[in-house]
Formats: sequence, structure tokens, C-alpha cells
Amino acid sequence: MPSTVPGQSVIYPHYCFQFSPTYNTWARLTSTIVHSLQARPGFEGQNTYFHHNHPLRWVRLVGVIVALDVYPNRVVMTLDDSSGLTIDIFCRKGTDNAPVTNTTVDSHGTIRSNRELKRSEDEHIYTTNEGYKVNLTDIDIGSVVKVKGGISEFRGEKQITLERISLVRTTNEEASAWAESATFCNDILSKPWIVSECNQQQARIEAEGVKREREVRRERKRRKKALEEKEERKARREQGRSRKEKNGRRDGEKNREMGEVKSTSRKQEIAKTAKLPRDTRGRQVVRPAVSGKFDALGL
Repeated sequence: MPSTVPGQSVIYPHYCFQFSPTYNTWARLTSTIVHSLQARPGFEGQNTYFHHNHPLRWVRLVGVIVALDVYPNRVVMTLDDSSGLTIDIFCRKGTDNAPVTNTTVDSHGTIRSNRELKRSEDEHIYTTNEGYKVNLTDIDIGSVVKVKGGISEFRGEKQITLERISLVRTTNEEASAWAESATFCNDILSKPWIVSECNQQQARIEAEGVKREREVRRERKRRKKALEEKEERKARREQGRSRKEKNGRRDGEKNREMGEVKSTSRKQEIAKTAKLPRDTRGRQVVRPAVSGKFDALGL
């Protein structure tokens, strides 16, 4: 449900942002306005900020680079757009270092390999959060640039996470960009954002349908995973049962072989004893030992 901030307009829920004129576009702002944007409860961690009740996450600024700090894995530029405050522009270092061969001649007439040129260019190539490559080779202190990016915070201060950057090469181009910013602020930001009841209901129904579809998809994945685990447990049980049966058969064959050996040895013993003489009663007669010539010696 929409919430109302005291002294301000209605803050609409996230599912209404599809009707916002500022949420899915590059908002033409100044650094002073960016620093004045507010975070609202319920939108934490979404990099979504508000100007009155207008939600914003992408901005476009025009100004002069007054500071440029290059670190091993990132670059931080400071932009001054003459609105009263400066703002930092942040971007991470790229990792695309594909090898290049052959040679070429640079602008000073020095023969250099393309590999060296590629390495020199890679030192100025950075990767945005959205995965785009930006080349800052021509960007230096004093450059007038047009910057596009997302809003973030570092140590409590707003900054721009770079997504696009281009040089402003003429005064007319700079004046046109400033005119666009003034028009955007006067025609859109200065007026409260109002969503009709019909659009709110439509967005809510769509959001509920998406939520139900997401829950159904999650439940389907859960059932599929449970079925796979059940089949895996069944396969393990069958494997253990077959291993036990195999071991049982092996033990049975071994016992049978041992029984046959014992039976054979027993039969041989019986056969030996059967050859001994017997008396009239069937008892075995043990013949007395015959004295020999060595009996006197105890041998």
C-alpha cells in the first residue's frame, strides 16, 4: 500500500515504479540534487533514492573533471558541474587483456608494437557494474564530460557508479545538455508524481501474478530436488542391497568349498581307519609293536 511521508507526497510501492517518469530513465540532474536525494524505509539495498516522491536510480550529469585518482583496481574522478557541490565518479578496473600482434607507428612517429599499444589502452579501460567497457584514455583533469551512472553511497556521501562517459567537445553541446537538465527538473521533478487508482490496481495485480508465478516456480524446483534426492537414496539402497547379496553369494561359495574340503578329509580319515583289522565284535585291533634290535638302547 502507498505510504505518506509527513509534509511530502505519497510514496508508492515498488510495483508502481513502472509508471514513474524518472525510475527507468537517465534523470538529467545536477550534483547538488543528487546529494539531496533521500533513502526511504522499505527500499534499503536497492540503490533507489527519492526526490520528493520521485524514485531515481540512474542519473546523467554534465561537468568538468577537477580531480582524477587512479588506483590499481579502480578510478575515482571528481566532477564539478557548477551547481555548488562536486560529486565523485567511481569505476572498477577492467580485466580484458587479449594479446595483439604486429606493429604500428604512433602520433609521434615512434614505431611501437600493437601489443604495447594494447597494453597502454588497457590501462585506461574499466568495467562498469552492468558489464560495459569504458575507455578513459581521453579523459583527464579539465575535460568536460557527460556522465551516466547509478547512485550509490560511500562513507555516507553520494557518488555515481559509472556506466557511460563521453567528452563534450563544443560549447553548444554543453549548453544543450544544461538545457535538458533544466527542462527535466522544471517539468518533472518540481511536480509530485501521481499514480491513478486504476494503474495502482493494475500494477498490484501484475505484481501478485508475478509473485505467485515465482512461488510456483520455486515450489516446482523444490519438488524436483526432493524427487531427485529420493531417487538418489533409492539407488544407494539398491546398490547396497546388491553389494550385500554379492558378498553373501561369495561367502556361500567359500563355505561350500570349505565344507567339501572338510568332507573329503573326513572320508579319507574314515577310509584309513577302515583298513585296520577288527576282532569278532567289530572292534579295531591294534597290533603290538614288534621289538627290534635297538630296543635296549631306547630307540
